[in-house]
Amino acid sequence: MKYTPKAFQKNVNVSETSLLKDFFVLLGGLFALMVLLYIVLGFGVDLIVPRLSLRAEKMLGVPFQQFYSETEKNASSEKLEEMLTELVGLTTGEKRTYQVSLVQNDLFNAVALPGGLIVIYSGLLDAVESDQELAFVLAHELGHFAHRDHLKGLGRGLLLYLFISIVAGPDNFASDFLGESLVGVQMQFSQRQETIADLFALDLLNRRYDTVDGAVSFMKKIIEKEKSHLSLALFSTHPAPESRLFALKDEIREKGYKISP
Repeated sequence: MKYTPKAFQKNVNVSETSLLKDFFVLLGGLFALMVLLYIVLGFGVDLIVPRLSLRAEKMLGVPFQQFYSETEKNASSEKLEEMLTELVGLTTGEKRTYQVSLVQNDLFNAVALPGGLIVIYSGLLDAVESDQELAFVLAHELGHFAHRDHLKGLGRGLLLYLFISIVAGPDNFASDFLGESLVGVQMQFSQRQETIADLFALDLLNRRYDTVDGAVSFMKKIIEKEKSHLSLALFSTHPAPESRLFALKDEIREKGYKISP
């Protein structure tokens, strides 16, 4: 009887699937797990931050206070301080002490920092054309303080840095890829906070002036700035200015706020 060898139907030493496919499946699963873990830890930051005392926040703000303590005082900075004091007086139950610093820089920006510090860049100050517009900027930053967005942003930023360093290590392809992906998640949280701060500022502006012209006109300025710099809202911590303006107008209609002719 002649022996005829048969091919093995299965071989436990040889995978039936592609190794490359298995690699990408594992990589995708790991990436999804990392993003999920970052989101969960981020929510943990959001739960802890509101429970921090004002004393603890003031301690966190000491480095920022020292860094901006030597900014030059002039008529513009004094006007900012007077306007900020007036707006704070319109808020309810506010015990935090605020300070505003005017920084000579062409940036069209303002920022809220721990310890009650608001930084206004001269590039923004030069662009505003009315007290209402300037008041809307300050009120917007007060909105961030009211919801403690400045501390949430600081906590999430530190968390992001530590997370990437521990998981992927510094300065490599994996850390760059993971960092860019998690930054995209972080930006979505920031965009939501910016919209809420806009609505807070709109209400405060209405209390001070009984109209909200400054909010609309300032947002139109941002739209023009975005167009001139060809910015993409997808890569910004702020929502697209058109969507912010739409949200403001929707709130104006709903609350019945006045806009001067």
